[in-house]
Amino acid sequence: MKKAVKVIIVIAVLAAIGSAGYFFVLPKLTDSSGFNDNIAYVSPVGTVKGPSPFLSNRYSGVIESQEVITVDSDAEKKIKTVYIKQGDNVKKGDKLFEYDVEEMQFQLDQNKLDRERAQSEIKSYNDQIATLQKELNGASKNQQLSIENQIEAAKLALKKAEYEEDSLDKSIKKIENSIKNAVVKSSVDGTIRTLDDPTADGYITITSSGDFRVKASISEDHIQDFYVDEFITIRSRTDENITWSGKVVSIDTAKPITNAGNGFGLETMTKYPVYISIDSTEGLLIGQHVTIEEAIDTGSSESSDKLTVGDYYICDADTEPYVWVEENGVLAKRPVELGEYDSELFTYEIVSGLESSDYLAFPEDRLYEGMETAHGFEEDAALAGGGDIG
Repeated sequence: MKKAVKVIIVIAVLAAIGSAGYFFVLPKLTDSSGFNDNIAYVSPVGTVKGPSPFLSNRYSGVIESQEVITVDSDAEKKIKTVYIKQGDNVKKGDKLFEYDVEEMQFQLDQNKLDRERAQSEIKSYNDQIATLQKELNGASKNQQLSIENQIEAAKLALKKAEYEEDSLDKSIKKIENSIKNAVVKSSVDGTIRTLDDPTADGYITITSSGDFRVKASISEDHIQDFYVDEFITIRSRTDENITWSGKVVSIDTAKPITNAGNGFGLETMTKYPVYISIDSTEGLLIGQHVTIEEAIDTGSSESSDKLTVGDYYICDADTEPYVWVEENGVLAKRPVELGEYDSELFTYEIVSGLESSDYLAFPEDRLYEGMETAHGFEEDAALAGGGDIG
């Protein structure tokens, strides 16, 4: 159902930008973005595998650990020393912070004195009760009532002293344990992600070293395009040709992130976290910024070996197919051999004549061989189309 909806959208957009309609769209992009009519703007083959270049499906993301550890502080205790700062790498067992034990030691000493007093009172009440019991046995009937009342009062005071001793004993053990564990240590290897107010929940958060995932921020206009178990292509922001494969594992619509306008006239927009697992983390680092895009194929080995390009980049597909490609900084026509055509995704398989490292220009009447080329069109088109590249 999702793929069918996307196909309908693609058909509508292709129709809108086809023939005469396309020449009304591109000049607007050119005027507002400062494009030069004498320059051909080219895009990496990796970004033109899908439907229309005006349907941006690229979004910003950051590599993070699968597990985030939260360390709380005791609001009733005073922190003496903090051993780390935000961004530090820590090992399991490294010191994070240390409580001030001076006040705890004073309270411990006071509690021990109070416990000795309570213990002394307990002994005194037990002796008193024993003495009264002896007197009761030899007392007259008139004296027995008074002695019995004294015994009951002594037993009540005894219970109170025993309760106080028990409470003080528990308090002493707690304080001794706190002093023993005054230095709070990291339970994992990782990176200090946040260092907040000690009185706040989540004083310290640690991104543990381990399996990575991508956290992407998807705008409210595009969040409905994502679904759990969807295959995702993860792309390096510094090298378009470096990619990883992944899959959506969760979409957190309960925790929106509101971003202010970026200074280009864009209104404030709400974004939602989307979390993506990564099949291989080789070459990735925690905190690294990447872009993500919805994968064209299903991740099968059969489809991943094929190079495909949107049919709108193929000229004269039925006779002598060719593409406009960048060669040594200028534009050139290059013949290509076409394979299977995917009528659902509107893509051709490229058998020969094109490599994944090549850059293509969208066919226009103004293009000519030897025309100067420039990169970066794909990101400007994404901004015009409401994408989330950032």
